[in-house]
Amino acid sequence: MNLSELFYEILIVEDRWMLIVNGLLATIVITLLSLFVGTLLGGGIYLMTRSNRPWVCKTAQTYRFIVRGTPLLVLLLFFFYVVLSGGNGLLAAVAAFAINFSNLTSSLFQSSIDSVGRDQIEAGRALGFTNMQNWKYIVAPQALKNALPAYKYQAVTMVKGTSIVGYVAITDLTKATESIRSSTSHSIVPLILVTVIYFILAWLLCKLLDYIAIKTTRI
Repeated sequence: MNLSELFYEILIVEDRWMLIVNGLLATIVITLLSLFVGTLLGGGIYLMTRSNRPWVCKTAQTYRFIVRGTPLLVLLLFFFYVVLSGGNGLLAAVAAFAINFSNLTSSLFQSSIDSVGRDQIEAGRALGFTNMQNWKYIVAPQALKNALPAYKYQAVTMVKGTSIVGYVAITDLTKATESIRSSTSHSIVPLILVTVIYFILAWLLCKLLDYIAIKTTRI
């Protein structure tokens, strides 16, 4: 059996390629929603840590401590079986990944923003910049540049981490590959295919983040 016949048997027969398509869509939706929600939540946690109210700051620190010490899979199962009672795997996945990612982004916000020297901010004020102008023209571009490499790394890690969502009844790329392997008894072709897809997803995500960084820091 040549390669084309093998691909036909594995993917085309019984429309198994649709499993890959549906798994790809699930992986993309979970990744993008989790990145968006997790980044917003991480920004909020960072702002809480800078609050002058001790209880607000303490709450944020406790949140980061708990999330940092909780395995992602445990968080996923907790939301699916306890919070949602097994009702919505997609929502459980987004909630778990977003909360896990928020802990990482809050630390990124802290390290990247704090890396901008106070002397630069004071220089901006001396030039007559308002706080908003200081943020837009001085703090944000430098903080984003400092945070982007680590942010891209964590985002790519999230893409690969979505492979565990099969535990909560979601057919993602990995689950689709396992279903194809079980029904055809072929392992190499489905695994190579899903590896290539994950690589392309990671590459496209990095390009998207680079594009967003350019647009958001353009003066």
